[in-house]
Amino acid sequence: MRRIGIIALVATATPLAGAAESIPAAEHEFLSRHCAVCHTGDQAQAEVRLDGSEIDWSTRRSTDLWERVHTALESEAMPPEGAVQPSGEARDRMVAWLDSQLMRHSGVGGVVPRRLNREEYANSIRNLFDMPGFALPNSFPSDDSLDGFDNVGEGLVLSPPLMAQYLTLATGIADELLPPDGGPVEVESKLYRIGPSGLSTSGTAHVDGGGFRLVSTRNNASAAGWPTRFEAVHSGTYRIVIHASVYQTDRMFYARRTEPLQMHVYARRKAEQTYDAFSDLRKLKEFEVEPSGETQVLTAEVELMRGEIFGIRWADGPAHSHPDKQDYSDKFLSDRLKRDRLYYAAMLEYKGGPRGTPQKEIYEATTALMRSGKLDLSDPRLDKMPEKFGGGLSNLPHNWIKAFVHEEMYRFGPALDVLSVEIEGPLRLIEDDITRARRLRTEKFLEAGPPGASKREHAEAVLPEFLPKAFRRPVSEAQVREYAELVGRYFDENPESTINDGLHLAVRRALVSPHFLYRGLRPGRLDDFDLASRLSYFLTSSPPDDRLITLASEGTLSQPEVLEQETDRLLSGPLSENFVRSFTGQWLATRLLEGIMPDPRLTFYYQQHRRAMIWETEMFFAEILRENLSIDNFIDAGFSYRNEDSNLFYGGALVGKEMRRVAFAHGRRQGGILGLASVMMATANGVDTNPILRGVWLLDNVFGMSLPDPPSNIPAIAPDTSGTTLMRDQLAAHRANASCARCHNHIDPIGMVLENFDPIGRWRDHYPIYTKPPDGQETLTEQFYSSVGKGVIDGPPVDAVGILADGTRMEDVTDLKRYLLERIDVFSRCLTEKLMVYATGRPLSYGDGRVADEIVALTAEQGNGFRDLIVNVVQSEAFNTR
Repeated sequence: MRRIGIIALVATATPLAGAAESIPAAEHEFLSRHCAVCHTGDQAQAEVRLDGSEIDWSTRRSTDLWERVHTALESEAMPPEGAVQPSGEARDRMVAWLDSQLMRHSGVGGVVPRRLNREEYANSIRNLFDMPGFALPNSFPSDDSLDGFDNVGEGLVLSPPLMAQYLTLATGIADELLPPDGGPVEVESKLYRIGPSGLSTSGTAHVDGGGFRLVSTRNNASAAGWPTRFEAVHSGTYRIVIHASVYQTDRMFYARRTEPLQMHVYARRKAEQTYDAFSDLRKLKEFEVEPSGETQVLTAEVELMRGEIFGIRWADGPAHSHPDKQDYSDKFLSDRLKRDRLYYAAMLEYKGGPRGTPQKEIYEATTALMRSGKLDLSDPRLDKMPEKFGGGLSNLPHNWIKAFVHEEMYRFGPALDVLSVEIEGPLRLIEDDITRARRLRTEKFLEAGPPGASKREHAEAVLPEFLPKAFRRPVSEAQVREYAELVGRYFDENPESTINDGLHLAVRRALVSPHFLYRGLRPGRLDDFDLASRLSYFLTSSPPDDRLITLASEGTLSQPEVLEQETDRLLSGPLSENFVRSFTGQWLATRLLEGIMPDPRLTFYYQQHRRAMIWETEMFFAEILRENLSIDNFIDAGFSYRNEDSNLFYGGALVGKEMRRVAFAHGRRQGGILGLASVMMATANGVDTNPILRGVWLLDNVFGMSLPDPPSNIPAIAPDTSGTTLMRDQLAAHRANASCARCHNHIDPIGMVLENFDPIGRWRDHYPIYTKPPDGQETLTEQFYSSVGKGVIDGPPVDAVGILADGTRMEDVTDLKRYLLERIDVFSRCLTEKLMVYATGRPLSYGDGRVADEIVALTAEQGNGFRDLIVNVVQSEAFNTR
């Protein structure tokens, strides 16, 4: 792969034995005169030896070395300053000779067969068998990443554990598609008795006075009481009997209820939907419970599907949610504070207690303050609601009120007590959605069989329909015959078997065939069917659809205008979300965010913040793609997408969880991939930043420069959270080692430019100094009323100045953006390489690199639109060659 000539020869290569070719005399003399003085023998600089008389072109290691030699000479990075320089004519002649040799030995294409990666395999199964719910087990091996992506052929090794998984999965998939005919299902009805301790809310049982006590009416499934040891084993009709009563006392804060309480019963899948809104669940029944205090018996027949459980909800209590949200309503929260000034004063005094304080302790400590007589009821804070009042996990007053009110209602009411539940069934079996879908799927798979056909005839009719879909291309008569004979032998050896049994074997065999697991098995230029697969897996991570297969059958897909139309169609379709998610997840490293947890002393950080970062990245990328915006926008855009959780990274006062487009001026800190919190967090370590990590990422993913692995005997730089050692001083000491300096002279300056971004992408002017251990016992109040977590103080000012190898001085990220915009072809070349590697599934050869140059130039002529770039990649010789 050709690279930008920013760094000189950094490789580990020595002459190898094998099918070597002699270096012509003139070129050998050039190397001896201008290169061998530094690159000879065991002491060769950078361990690059150029003193041999032969070149073994049979290995990638050798071609990579000579490609770097070509780049260094062409860019005039070598020979170094102070060395004897060749004449322009001699340099051009040497560069031309290397170019011709590299094109001959490392031309366009050349890839090992491509195994489907995890995502491609799962999508292929879903598509082939119409199984939208198919998912790989957690034990399925992960894919290795090579050249930055997990779909590169050389990294997709078929190991014995993976083959064992494929065999197991093939059996399970065939079972789902062609289940054995077990005859009519007969089940015995059973009676289940569930006491108060057999119910739980969010995994916790609330049992008081002999009943399971419901006090919350949030619009969230966790507010209901769900059985812990029951689920419907069969889909059917069940009789449910609930014994319930209303709990009220004279010490209630809320008014005594005189109207019936509303009890609703819902269904959900046992292992799922724990926190779904009730509007997304299936309501089974509504009851009214009279507030007499007497036990009432409520009976209904309901339908439960296999794997479902039932939940009991109090639907109209005082602690209620927004109608369209799951969080407690502002009206409920503010009403409690306005109506009970003494409680409000106690809440502000107590401040919620230490992190993790149980609900019972919060209640008892707050009520003790209310009884103390020491509270100042003239405090002006009591005349307005707490700052940042409203829904959301970061809203601590919200949580304090919730804890207090819940405990108060558990103790004194009002509440709905569920005393016991009986459920009997199934009284009658029903065909649930899963069973119906399975039956229809099987019928569709078998529909090719003619009426009255024998098992063998039926199978011989199904196989020519199934195999081309599984293998994503036409199959030969010999292939069909091979599978037909396999099934026929099974029928002969098992006379009592069914058509399902025989085809079950054929399906299992097909799913472990190289024709299903791999693509690109034939060398040379892709035919239309392989082109259909490459295009579809590139842009949708899924197998080709019927339209692509039809065009391939007609032999028209490879026509440039048709290929452009189909590229546009796939990019405009819903499955292009797979491309956006997969490509950004790897190129912009958002996949790494799941494994990074920022130091809690820095800030509050929850899953929704991680989701907001990823959504922003994907939606930003998707707009550039959808609107064919200029590639410049990746460096400096005037827009992005954010919601209220994004305020943590960027400041601002956005309200609401829905992502929305926001606009800002060009040339600022924000805008483009270098202003994304996701990228800044993915290139940090969760505690503090490291310019080396960000510098390496920039060189690889923005400047298009590959670097060798660091020497194993050089320790990494760890962040100093005491503030005693400046990062710049640590980097300077690191570069004192000559073997480090060759790379770090390029890594460190460019990484320093991003130092103003902290570990989660917030702008900072000072480095943090941690004054408490990570598990310090700072209170919730301290964290709530501080812009950052307590235990962090401002340290030395951030020094983000970076001086590049060409002498350019950069003060911060805005200078870096300006530098890149002035050299946008450097970034365009890098982005083109990334797309080509991802699309073709191979590291780029020297010939592919020449194609990349042509694509960059063509796209620039067309206005540098990102969608145009993708079309040009698809129509390139590199994409159309294995």
